[in-house]
Amino acid sequence: MSLNFTVAPTRLRLALSAWLGILLLVGCTPSKYRKSADKEVYDILGGRSESILGARLDSSIDTPYSSREPSDVSGEEIILDRNKSAQENVLHLKETLALAIKANRSYQSNREKLYLQALSLTGTRQQFAFKFDSASADFGYARDTAGSVSKESDADATISKLFKTGGSLTASLANDLTLYFDGEPKVPSLALSLSQPLLRGAGAAVAGEVLTQAERDVVYEIRSFSHFQKEFAVSVVNDYLDLLQQGESLRLSYNNYSNRIFFRKEVEARVSAGLAAEFEAKQAKQSEYSSKLAYVGSINTFQTSLDDFKQKLSLPLGSGVKLDFKLLESLKELGLPPLPVTDAIGYRLATVNRLDVLNVIDRFEDSKRKVNVAKKDLLPGLSLVADASIKDQFYDSFDHNQNARSGGLKIDLPFNRLSERNAYRSSLIAFERQMRELAAELDSLMDDIRANARNLNLQRQNYFTELEARKNAEENLQATQQRLRVGFPGVRTRDIITAQDALLQAQLSVSRAIVGYHKIRLKLLKDMGILDTSQDEFWLKEFTVPGVEPVPPGEELQEVIPPDEILGEQP
Repeated sequence: MSLNFTVAPTRLRLALSAWLGILLLVGCTPSKYRKSADKEVYDILGGRSESILGARLDSSIDTPYSSREPSDVSGEEIILDRNKSAQENVLHLKETLALAIKANRSYQSNREKLYLQALSLTGTRQQFAFKFDSASADFGYARDTAGSVSKESDADATISKLFKTGGSLTASLANDLTLYFDGEPKVPSLALSLSQPLLRGAGAAVAGEVLTQAERDVVYEIRSFSHFQKEFAVSVVNDYLDLLQQGESLRLSYNNYSNRIFFRKEVEARVSAGLAAEFEAKQAKQSEYSSKLAYVGSINTFQTSLDDFKQKLSLPLGSGVKLDFKLLESLKELGLPPLPVTDAIGYRLATVNRLDVLNVIDRFEDSKRKVNVAKKDLLPGLSLVADASIKDQFYDSFDHNQNARSGGLKIDLPFNRLSERNAYRSSLIAFERQMRELAAELDSLMDDIRANARNLNLQRQNYFTELEARKNAEENLQATQQRLRVGFPGVRTRDIITAQDALLQAQLSVSRAIVGYHKIRLKLLKDMGILDTSQDEFWLKEFTVPGVEPVPPGEELQEVIPPDEILGEQP
């Protein structure tokens, strides 16, 4: 059976070529879509971050796997990658921080969260741009039961535009291609429709709310990411300092173990010479065992913490890592730079500089704006509508006066406003909830500043007190050893063991106190929003508090405060 179509060949080729060209224009490869999305998103983030932070954020989300197709990345490859081992290298804190920023999984997730927020904005913006709602073309034929064949071909396109005033414009174009192919082309059917709300849904404040919120959400996410960067940098520095402190504790534990071995041998020699009782040798031996267990436990603690730190850096656990213990000496040389902060000054600085706090304040303003939007949704619906269309005509008899036009007002009386009522009531509740959240955030902020200021002073006093305690423990141990060796009455092996225990605890406390001071100092600076983590080796910088005169270090011990000054005099 053969089907014959009487179609103008030239027109058919032209029509098919035109539609094929359109398909080629609108049909992009996935890589082009990806590049297009990246360009638009990075332009948004770059411009917004520069206006908010004064510098463009490095917001690229590309990883070593980004250039590969997902199907090319096998699970076996990931398994083998996480089982790698490498030669031990000294990892300085500066290099560690750079590696963490590049490879940490949580950091990457926050980058992607920022990217997705900007990507969402591009979709919201598209709602207010001219866009093709539909564009299609159909080519085919139909055969009825009698065997006759008819061609069926048509094309149509619809373009729409949503205005920030609440209005909308729609344009539709349709054409019957069958008549075109048969040599009797018609003028494409064109229809225009315009609608502009005058009450409910009118105005940029209402109609543009979704775009306004999307724009503000990008600002919030940029602030959140910038705040996260500072928190992350401080957490990496703190973890590194903790590892250094644990490493120093490990060395102190080993020195203590070695001293216990030496002392045990000395006591055994004294027992052999009849200068000490047998039970004293057993006491020295028991002390040696305890110090050995403490040293082995400190090894396990250090290795566990080091593995946790490797995971934070996204390093395979088999990777060899050595720390830069010279940093502890640098901290000791820096000393304990004071931070003279009062509650009022710290609170004022935080409310001005803390980006996460600014987000909570601005979200409170958002909740007030949303109440007004929901209130206006309770108004009656009154819209100005207008339509125009060109009648179905052939080209050879086209008359532009043959068109249809209409216009008027469309009223939607508020007889059923249950959903709008509920939305309005919900917005009022959301406003009060946001108000409580703001108050709670400010209370928490003040609490953190007060607590960290007290803790900083506590660590300072701990450090100087432990320095004196260590000096006293060293002198006490030396004096007790001398008394024991010269046979001073009443001095026993247990006295040496007690003195050794006191010295070890004082040594460990001094190590913990100086690291603890600098950790709290960085946290307090971050809480006030004045810590600049972009500075090179910011952990060794002395920061001044704006509006506060610097004070001398003051390395003397403070007198204790009587309880009546804290609790008040009792009646």
